Amino acid sequence: MWRMHTNATISIDTSGTTATLTLDGQTMQVTMVAPPTGAVFSQSQAVRFASDPTPPEADQPNPNVSVLIISLPAGSYTLQTLFNPQWSGMSPTDFVTPPTVPLA
Repeated sequence: MWRMHTNATISIDTSGTTATLTLDGQTMQVTMVAPPTGAVFSQSQAVRFASDPTPPEADQPNPNVSVLIISLPAGSYTLQTLFNPQWSGMSPTDFVTPPTVPLA
């Protein structure tokens, strides 16, 4: 599971592979590049999972914070996530997906 906290409003497309983050009139698209089978975005509140260990000090509240999540079935994967700010005056064709580069 991959998680990212944000103050933005999250909306997820019907395929589950693109999320749009909106904050203060600004928009960013987050897209999984060549997602592995079963990879989908979801969202949740910024709270500890019931299965997480209890911390020595109680968590502070995270008002107005959401969590963007990529859930995957158990296994080993390569996961690429592309963040594209949607600046005014630019069209979708202005954005270029960078090449995939091996880590090893």
